Amino acid sequence: MYQHGAMGLGRTRPGHVWNLIRMYGPDLTGLCRAGTALIPNVAGIGLSAGPEGDPFPQIRFSSDQGSTSLEDAQERLDDGPCRDATSTRRPVHAADLSDPWWLEHWPRFTPAALHSGARAVFALPLHAGGVRHAGAVDLYRRTPGDLSRADQTTAAELTAAATELLTLERLGLDWTGAFTDARQDASGAGTPIVLISRRTGARAAVPPLVRWFDQASMGWVRLRVHTDSIRHGLVRADADRFALAVHETMANSVQHGGGLGQLLLWGRNSRLWCEISDHGAGIGTTLRSTHAHRPRTGVRQRRVTGFQLIERACTSMDLTTDTTGTRVRLSYHNDAGGSGHC
Repeated sequence: MYQHGAMGLGRTRPGHVWNLIRMYGPDLTGLCRAGTALIPNVAGIGLSAGPEGDPFPQIRFSSDQGSTSLEDAQERLDDGPCRDATSTRRPVHAADLSDPWWLEHWPRFTPAALHSGARAVFALPLHAGGVRHAGAVDLYRRTPGDLSRADQTTAAELTAAATELLTLERLGLDWTGAFTDARQDASGAGTPIVLISRRTGARAAVPPLVRWFDQASMGWVRLRVHTDSIRHGLVRADADRFALAVHETMANSVQHGGGLGQLLLWGRNSRLWCEISDHGAGIGTTLRSTHAHRPRTGVRQRRVTGFQLIERACTSMDLTTDTTGTRVRLSYHNDAGGSGHC
């Protein structure tokens, strides 16, 4: 009876996931609220989340009183589908809570769920783009029955988008303006003006950048990265080198990661950072993280076209990959004197 099925695993359409992020990011609550309309055959949606390994993910969203009751019960009783999805890292779907098996499996949660009016519950673990978070997206129905194939796909895409926005939160930056700019920019790249204070002659603070790319738009995004790299203080030769590394990474995402991906660019601690992520099949089959400045002895890897060039062009390169996608983070030391990759 206990179904840890394939629901939500390997069924997302990457373009749909990135469109959800583009439309609602960085507002996690707004994304979850939209989910109630995107999956009309469920009565409510909840989200609990925390860092990977956290045994007690915190409630982040409840769409209605029923979802609030279910999320509260799982947090209070330490029992239920969210806890199982977190510990097993697999989706959970209980299509009929009135079956005695579920009372035996969740002796504390099941009575509470039935009392709140739920008759079927589902939980999808937070795992996308090679990154995991503790917790899950929870859905419930007031009548018994499994989710349709279409609803399973949409739920998986909503969960992947929520995972990406949770990953974005880890950076500790305000991305509101960056998402607004990206939505307003029809070309996907734009050409910002370098702002200089008339009083001091100093460069104004450069906001972070978010863009989504495919084969057709990579060139425009590369130009925007080059422009913003100069705005962050890189000399032109270093901006050329960094933009080339970013372009090669995007090309790998397009070629190996499903044809499209997301780019984030920001400055911190005298470094310019860029993260490129996709929701492809990953490089290999196990989660791992490698660093350009660390020896890789004893680790068998598939050499992806352009990675040697990328490593040589940047101060650091961090790669995380598994079957849900690949995430590459590049940095370039900004010493305002050139040759920051050395």
